[in-house]
Amino acid sequence: MAAPSKIIVTGAAQGIGRAVALRLASPGVHIAVWDTQAVGVEETASLCRGRGAVSRAWTVDVGVEDQVEGAVLDFTREWGSPDGLVANAGIFPRSRALDMQLSEWERVLRVNLTGTFLCARAAARAMTKVGGGAIVTMASGRALAGAANGAHYSATKSGIIALTKSLALDWAPHGIRVNCVIPGLSDTAQPRGEMSDDQLHAAGARIPLGRIGQPEDIAGVVAFLLGSDAAYMTGQSVAVNGGAIMIP
Repeated sequence: MAAPSKIIVTGAAQGIGRAVALRLASPGVHIAVWDTQAVGVEETASLCRGRGAVSRAWTVDVGVEDQVEGAVLDFTREWGSPDGLVANAGIFPRSRALDMQLSEWERVLRVNLTGTFLCARAAARAMTKVGGGAIVTMASGRALAGAANGAHYSATKSGIIALTKSLALDWAPHGIRVNCVIPGLSDTAQPRGEMSDDQLHAAGARIPLGRIGQPEDIAGVVAFLLGSDAAYMTGQSVAVNGGAIMIP
């Protein structure tokens, strides 16, 4: 199957999601960008249009089933069934496990893990009508290493890796490929909310390639996994971390 030309990118108001949308934006491509941040996601859609794509912003909470289903229905009515999905949306509050409220635990699971499932399921149901498609999910290095003050976050990201494999098995007969990207430390809102420039620079110096990742580094791998060069890949999780995974 050719590279997707009707694509949904979630969590697209900033960071990796915006970088992915811009990487995919080109003439002839239709890109729906979703986020709860209405202003930021409108900016992303405008930037995509500046690159020649047809793009529209939807304000969607991926943890709410009706909103996800409704946005996919709107997409299908306007442009036809999607053939690509990047399930990038996620939240990353910080709490010590001893102090964590159940409501916070459940909200992180609802957005990060259930939200990934809801988006993938809705997109896959539409993809079956056009002979298949490609889905990329987004995990985190915290899925592999754990996260102090982030038990809920790391649990969801680990769950996304297992979910990806399961969906790949379920949907391969429908021509739908499902792969996962595992970003390492990247220059996004999450680490910048916790680390100073000096701390980020020091962390980058410990990475074998000598720097932290940029959103564009992740976007390139997402574009590959969506495209025809990855036509024989499904159920895979690809770490993009400058070699940090090799550090003891």
